Amino acid sequence: MAFVGFDFITTFRYEFFYTNKKILMKEVVMKRKVNIALQFDLAIGDVNLNEIVYQLKEMQNPLMIKILGSILTSYDELISERLSDTKTYPSKARRGLGRHQKKGHDHRFCRGRKSRKRGFRSKPRKLSTVFGQVCFNIRVIECIKCGSRYSPLLRALGIEKYAHKEKNFEHEVIEAVIDTNYRRLIDGRSIDISLGGIHNIVVGSDIDNTFTEMVSTDELSSIMADGTGIKQVKGKKGELRSVIGITKSGRVKPLGCFANTEWEQIENTVRDRIQKGESSQLTFVYDGEPGLDHFLVDIAETQRCTWHGSRGLYHALWEDGLKKKDSQPETDRLKQLIGIELPEEDIELIKLKDLEELINRYEDSKDELLQLIETFHEKGYKKGASYLESLSNRVFTNVEIWLRTGVIAPKVTSLLERTFRELGRRLKRIAWGWTDKAVTNLSKMIMLRQYSRDQWEAYWKEKLGIKNFFKIEINDVEILPCPTF
Repeated sequence: MAFVGFDFITTFRYEFFYTNKKILMKEVVMKRKVNIALQFDLAIGDVNLNEIVYQLKEMQNPLMIKILGSILTSYDELISERLSDTKTYPSKARRGLGRHQKKGHDHRFCRGRKSRKRGFRSKPRKLSTVFGQVCFNIRVIECIKCGSRYSPLLRALGIEKYAHKEKNFEHEVIEAVIDTNYRRLIDGRSIDISLGGIHNIVVGSDIDNTFTEMVSTDELSSIMADGTGIKQVKGKKGELRSVIGITKSGRVKPLGCFANTEWEQIENTVRDRIQKGESSQLTFVYDGEPGLDHFLVDIAETQRCTWHGSRGLYHALWEDGLKKKDSQPETDRLKQLIGIELPEEDIELIKLKDLEELINRYEDSKDELLQLIETFHEKGYKKGASYLESLSNRVFTNVEIWLRTGVIAPKVTSLLERTFRELGRRLKRIAWGWTDKAVTNLSKMIMLRQYSRDQWEAYWKEKLGIKNFFKIEINDVEILPCPTF
């Protein structure tokens, strides 16, 4: 048996600045040393490293709860002492402390900052944290000026009156919900929260705020949009629609997620985020989804996905009554016509002969596609002909942009398909039964964490109020023999 002693140092920094040759204190600092005594029993010759690590993991959360409770109690004592002993602590040392509502007034604050201690609340305060539930006593003080009784610790820490959890707890819940369903979260992790509580966190999230910042066209090479079916409350069939931008470096830039929303409304929302820059070479790529033929036409040139082109023709000819063996030659022909591969080198470096050959193939492909449409009309393939007429106007855009500018624009929606697979993994395979708000919020969370990690972390730092005003470090670890050993 032996004892382990930890010395924790907690610090609030002093910061001084000069103004008019006077030194002012920006922050009041508290410095405390936390002594922790741990006891362990070690069977000499029988214990292995794995067991030691396992037991340390098991005690991690209880230890953190003890430390957190001690820090809160110490901070509470310091605040109460400074507000009650104004002779020892001048106004600078009490700045930011003791703000409270004037007694008898719901919306007015008292100017008094001198108080007397009045014991503790009858019941300790309980808060859910990432380590578990912390329980601590809260001191009550009485304002000498207005007679109001209040607990200054709650306001100093930004704890709302009826709050039962801190925001790191919310962060952990959301991180877990992105990967698993509500019930597995409760059953598989030691998180003290109900199914309704988890749902309220997801639905009540302010994640929408991260989808309002402006995005310049100078950042993007293309925009993509598509929708996918989802099952919602009581078996209702819904649709999740998403819009992403592709940066010039090839990264995904989430632009929006929408549940059961018309494309016209989505277009207006996305357009409000797009800021026109100096670059005008922007393409909009889609797979033929109805309602997207003229999506963002004032911002980007429209490109139909070439991979979906032949696939869509198969379905159109099936509606015309053709079996796969009969439609296969036509879909193969279309695939060859629209599958023009562009050189990777700069257009200025391409030999004139090779450039002429590519231009001839482009022009021939357009002519053959028109001939194919006429053939379909003659054979009575109305669905197939209508499909090709819509496709022909938008399937060669990437080639035309390259011939005009030398810029290779995307021609397939593969990045968007990958995004939807990630969304579908969570929304379709793990669980279903979502409300519109839950679908929208969770989709935005998934996309932001997956494709904009820096923005995701910045969002949580702002939400948690991380400003580096609190620092804690382990000063020393010392092993002492037990007196009875």
